[in-house]
Amino acid sequence: MNARKLLLGTLIVVLLLLPTQVLARSWTSMPEADWSYTDPIVEEGFYDYITSSSTLVRNSNLYYFSNNRLHIVNTNTGKHKATIDYLGNSNMGYSFFGLYAQVDNKGNAYMMTATRNSSGIDVYKLTAYNDAGKKLWEKAYKEKIRANAGLFVLNNGNIVTYLETASEKIVTYTYDAKGQLKDKREWKSFILGYHNGYIVTRNIIGKQASRFSFYDDSMKLKFALNFNHDEGYYAGITPEGLVVFYKYNSATGKATFFTKDQTGKKVWSKELAGQAGQSTFDDQYQIGEGTFTKFGVRIGKKFFLIDRKGTMQQLTFGEFEFQTASDQTVMLYNNKKLEIYKASDLSLLHSITLSDANKMDKFLYAGAGIVYRIDEKNVISKINVAKA
Repeated sequence: MNARKLLLGTLIVVLLLLPTQVLARSWTSMPEADWSYTDPIVEEGFYDYITSSSTLVRNSNLYYFSNNRLHIVNTNTGKHKATIDYLGNSNMGYSFFGLYAQVDNKGNAYMMTATRNSSGIDVYKLTAYNDAGKKLWEKAYKEKIRANAGLFVLNNGNIVTYLETASEKIVTYTYDAKGQLKDKREWKSFILGYHNGYIVTRNIIGKQASRFSFYDDSMKLKFALNFNHDEGYYAGITPEGLVVFYKYNSATGKATFFTKDQTGKKVWSKELAGQAGQSTFDDQYQIGEGTFTKFGVRIGKKFFLIDRKGTMQQLTFGEFEFQTASDQTVMLYNNKKLEIYKASDLSLLHSITLSDANKMDKFLYAGAGIVYRIDEKNVISKINVAKA
C-alpha cells in the first residue's frame, strides 16, 4: 500500500514538473470548425479580401468590411446580423478600422464620412450604428477641414473626433455613447491618436526636437517628454505608461529600442540585430478587445517580447506574422504552421500544421484559442484550437 502511495506521489510530482509545451494541443491538420459563414458579397463576383485591418471582434460580434459595406456576424452562431452601407453618397472611401471607423465594447460602430456640398467643400460627419445595423445618431461638422480628421473610442466609452481646420487648428469633439456632446476644445498640437489609454499629441519645438504629451480620458495632461530627433523615433506607449522609442543604425544593421518613464528617465534599452518590422503598437494586429501588456516586435525571423522591467524573451519562427490577445497570448503563423504561445514565458499552448490547401488562407486571432480562418472565397470559419 505504501509503495502504491509512493508511486502515485512520484507520478503527481513528475506531472507538475513537466514543461507547458508537453501539455500543448497539437493539430496535424485543420480542426473542424464550430461554424462557417460565407461573405454575401462573394455572390456579386467581386469582393475585398478580409484581413486583420478590416476586422474587429466586439461584444460577441465579428465586424468586417467588404465592398464598401460593414458586415456584422454573431460569433456564437455564425449567423449574419446586419450589413451597413456606411459610405452612402460619401466621396470618401475606406474599408479598414482605425482612422475613420471604430467599434466600442458594447458593439456600437462609429463611422466618419465626408460629402462634398454645392460649394465644393467636404462636409464631415460622424454616424453611430448599433450591432443590428440601426442608425443611432449622427453629427455633422461645420468646420472646413484642411487635411486630417479621425476618431477614437476612449476606455471610458466616450467617442472623440478630431479635425484639422483650414486655419491649421485641431478641434476635438467628445460624445458619450448616446451622442451627447461632453466636450469641445482646440489644440495647439498634432493628435497622433489614442494608444493604451493615452491621448497622444506632438509639438515641434525646434529643428530637431519634439514634445510628446500624454492625456487621460478626461483630457487632463498626465505628463510630457521632450525628445531629440537624433535619438530616434517615437514608437508608442505601453499600458504601464512607458514611452518606447526606436532607432535603426544602417551601418551596423542593428535596431535599438529603449523606453523612458514619465520623468524622462531611461528604463531599459535593447539592441537587436536587424531592422524592426511589425510591432504590438500596430493596432490592426489585435482584433479582439482589451489590452496586451508586453511590447512585442518582429525582427527578421525572430519574435521578441519585452516587459516593463526590460526582461526579454525571444523565439525563432521563420518568416511570420503575429497577432495578440488580451488574455496575454500571442499567435504566430506562416504558410507552414500556426502556433499560440503564452506571453509570460513564450511557452507553446496550441499548434496547427498547415498544408498547401491553406496557402491562400488568412488567420485572425481573438484569444482563448479562438482562430478565425478566412479562405480565398472569403468563407469565415470559427476554430477553437483549445478544445479537447
